[in-house]
Amino acid sequence: MTLAEKILHLRTQLGLSQLELAEKLGVSRQSVSKWETGQSVPDLEKLIKLADLFGISVDELVREGERPQPEDQPPQPEPQVVYVREKHSLTGTQRAGICVEAVGLILALLGVAGFGAVSIWVGVGLLLLGLPLMLARKHPWIILGWMVVGISLMIFNPHTSVAPWGFVGGVRRIWVYLAFGERYISYLFGGLIGVVRGLLTLVLLGLTWRAWKKRK
Repeated sequence: MTLAEKILHLRTQLGLSQLELAEKLGVSRQSVSKWETGQSVPDLEKLIKLADLFGISVDELVREGERPQPEDQPPQPEPQVVYVREKHSLTGTQRAGICVEAVGLILALLGVAGFGAVSIWVGVGLLLLGLPLMLARKHPWIILGWMVVGISLMIFNPHTSVAPWGFVGGVRRIWVYLAFGERYISYLFGGLIGVVRGLLTLVLLGLTWRAWKKRK
């Protein structure tokens, strides 16, 4: 259907005369007559007004025939999934753990070679303390702190029955040492161990609870 035929068909469908259509568009009746007979073509502004009046798009009004269909697209190749192995680099904490392990191993070997039992004990202690730093990627310092508490309970064991693991008993020892003149250095040393270990336990309890909540 040509543009002239469409204008005539759509005007008749709306029940408008050529004069009524001309008045709505602001043109003369002769202009509408020329459009419908194909003697002239409306300009773009009038085409837009005609399309709005008829309730269709400008493309539908002026296009003759069917809209051409897009050509078939060639099949797209399926995406290939490439697996890349993630490289895990050592963190600074893990490097520190390796250094602690190396120093502990050297001291332990020196002790076995005849440099004394102290060297063996210190070396074994460093080997134990370096493990969480070297192996644990999450919360290595919390694990290290609990290991320090556990080792101190095995080696230095003052007032372990008083929770949290010697704090109250350690304070009592220090107070007795200062107030009553107990001048045994071991008495003060035991009290300090109890206080430090108790404070460390309280801090570790808070950090462990916080880490557990974040994991949830």
